[in-house]
Amino acid sequence: MDSKTAAALAARTQGVRAGVDVGFADAAFSRALRQAHAGVWMTVEDGGGARTAAAAALDPKTVLQLGTGGELPFEDHQFEVVLLAATLFAQPRERLETLIREAHRILQGGGCLYFTVEDEAAGNAGWTQRAVYELLRDGFDVVGLKRPPWWKFGTAGRTLTVCARRKNWRNRGTPIVGAALPVSSAMLSPRERSK
Repeated sequence: MDSKTAAALAARTQGVRAGVDVGFADAAFSRALRQAHAGVWMTVEDGGGARTAAAAALDPKTVLQLGTGGELPFEDHQFEVVLLAATLFAQPRERLETLIREAHRILQGGGCLYFTVEDEAAGNAGWTQRAVYELLRDGFDVVGLKRPPWWKFGTAGRTLTVCARRKNWRNRGTPIVGAALPVSSAMLSPRERSK
């Protein structure tokens, strides 16, 4: 993420008292948010390396480890902002979905999830807008989707920076009304439908 986008997104989040940075791949955005808001910021890392050392340089007491299945080591509804590193989106789909559910769990109502992913362009592997919406649709509303200013000029460095606001979780993976499910059954709770 370029510094101008980082500063704009940092300004968009007003009065953050608690935030968490998972993966710490985008040091510029994390620093911009930490400087713009005097709240408590935690960092969760998936293993050691240079990123962990960079996060520890900001505040060594706030660096924790990600669980083996993608679990975040926090209680429910503790944070107003969660940042996910782009490197996390290269993981297997099940682990990525666990991370999204975990981010939803630790965010307060109306809290924001931010991340930047590689944009699919000219045959390059990456994420489409539709894929981003599909990943987040159960628990988040995408309220901002930004591309860098040079996005139109070639395929190198094409990214999507996403801001998604937490909403109540609703599993949309199963159809509510289908060919084999009558409307009367669809009106019952999911627990009743599964019996």
